[in-house]
Amino acid sequence: MTEKEILAKIEEYMAKNNLRQYEFAKLIDVPESTVNRWLKRKTDISNAYLAILKTKGII
Repeated sequence: MTEKEILAKIEEYMAKNNLRQYEFAKLIDVPESTVNRWLKRKTDISNAYLAILKTKGII
């Protein structure tokens, strides 16, 4: 799965569940600033965070 596909899944999950960035960040126990950088394509998602997203069933 590419970074672009992962971000699309995150955005889809947030829209489907009506979550704002800070709510999504809290849900996956990640700093809000990290989620913001992902969504603005300023940083790649690390393997550790990918594992969290998989565990939570988001990707």
